[in-house]
Amino acid sequence: MNNLTKIVAAILVVAALSLAFVAWWLGSRPPPPISAAPTAVVANTSKQYEVVVAARALAAGKAIATDDISLVTLPINPAGAYSQASSVVGKIPLIDIGAGTPITESGLASGLAVKLADGERAVAIPVDEIVGAGNRVQAGDYVDVFFTLKQGQEIEKSQSRLLMSRLQVLSYGAAVIGTATSGGGAGAIPNQQTSQSGQQVQSSQQAQQVARTAVLATPVADVNRLLLATQNGKLMLALRNPGDATAPDPALFPVPTAVLAGKKDLTRDQQQAMKQPDNQAFAGMEMSGLTGDSKSASSRKPYTNNANSVAVQSGAAQNRGANNSGTVEVIRGTQRESVAF
Repeated sequence: MNNLTKIVAAILVVAALSLAFVAWWLGSRPPPPISAAPTAVVANTSKQYEVVVAARALAAGKAIATDDISLVTLPINPAGAYSQASSVVGKIPLIDIGAGTPITESGLASGLAVKLADGERAVAIPVDEIVGAGNRVQAGDYVDVFFTLKQGQEIEKSQSRLLMSRLQVLSYGAAVIGTATSGGGAGAIPNQQTSQSGQQVQSSQQAQQVARTAVLATPVADVNRLLLATQNGKLMLALRNPGDATAPDPALFPVPTAVLAGKKDLTRDQQQAMKQPDNQAFAGMEMSGLTGDSKSASSRKPYTNNANSVAVQSGAAQNRGANNSGTVEVIRGTQRESVAF
């Protein structure tokens, strides 16, 4: 037992010496470098971003010019900010922007409104498969708008003709000009159902998702014309080649009668201003101006019925000349009588 105790003690002494050596070795090593992490933090905080800001106060609704903006370097990059001045010039602020404020996407006009040219308005019309050329109309196409009117209370004869030419389609169903859409002109979502052979097939629910409205870029002076035709007739969109610039000449045809006539004492400049598209739209259009030959136009002429025949026919009798005895002939329907006055 004494020999065994000596052996165990010797082993413990050797182990203790080994542990002491390891401890000494670890303590004598140089400390690991700790400058890498702070260097990365400093590098991140020192990064700069080029941001477009307002060089002066910008008013809402006024297009941004080149002199209205400047490019500055900031330590932060605001969400939706622009890094190139060319991306901002020509766009319109929705709100007033103070000098030095970064210009962001949320503060600028977007959507269909910016797709309109000066003097145009976006007007929605109802469409279906027939109206929309078999749902082959797509956003961005140019169309001619035809309309038909059936004979009725205000229309003497059924008619069909070209209403407006070369209008651009801003949206058709879910498809919007200038944006990536999942569907075609009908606004359908992409097919998600596939057959075993790997070919895509269209579900019955997707087939029923067709466009119901189309938004057309319409000159403001023609909006009344389009509204009247939509409410009183049937529209038809005819696709045309975008390179085809032919159009009818309205100067060759009579000018439709406006609802509101200009004042009698207008100056020459004011008379010229009456021809501006906005003033023409404000003056409005009657149904007779749309149809060209309607009962509403003829109703302006003197018309006789049983209710007002006394006043009208008495005036007509006076025009033909009453007898010298102081009487006038009054006609009521098929009855005639002389009335003294």
